[in-house]
Amino acid sequence: MIDIHGLRAALEQACPDCEIDAHDWPGGPAVVLRRGDRAAEVFWHREKSVFRVRYSWPRMFMNRVHWTDLAEAAGSAATWLSGATPREFAAAWPFADFVAVADAFESGDRIEYRWQVYRAHLRDHREFIEVALTEPRLRCMFPFTSMWWMSFRPTADEFRVPGPWVRAVGNGRFTVVPQDRRIEPEIDYGPAEAVQVCVVEMDRLGVPRPEDLTPRSELRPPAGSDG
Repeated sequence: MIDIHGLRAALEQACPDCEIDAHDWPGGPAVVLRRGDRAAEVFWHREKSVFRVRYSWPRMFMNRVHWTDLAEAAGSAATWLSGATPREFAAAWPFADFVAVADAFESGDRIEYRWQVYRAHLRDHREFIEVALTEPRLRCMFPFTSMWWMSFRPTADEFRVPGPWVRAVGNGRFTVVPQDRRIEPEIDYGPAEAVQVCVVEMDRLGVPRPEDLTPRSELRPPAGSDG
């Protein structure tokens, strides 16, 4: 049985010189380790008998994985806190899927950063996003979500969005509405077709491209709100 003292001791050994905050949740003990602008949280889920490890940098959630082995949980946390680049981390721990997120963050491109964050974390829309990233008309737009819907702004700071709106309905299918999300569409599409419907609707609605408005601003740390 793993308790908070044993978990803390194991992580202190794997990650020396880190700031450590240990606490006990109803579901199990958790330890947060910090070094510089990076952090890793290791949580032991008693009921499922797995470790959950979450990595962040800086103040940005990067990934969360589950390990059944304490050595792997502690080892991956130690590698991340050592200052390894995202690519070095992924080479040591191939599960990492946030290299593109980190690259976009470092580049200062807010549009690319949002696409990559959604690609990593929006599971319901993932198939649509994979296709949208190959479509220049959508790739240059700033994606955002509202409730269960996704739409696209010309820039990160432009809020006048006439549509279209796309929503996952399950089994890799998506609905698209031009403007009014209160209207329940009767047709759904595969991801490639949904992307093309969005492109057609954007042109029909006159949604401007980023170059038609203000230049992209520098990336600022996410404020926590999605809109």
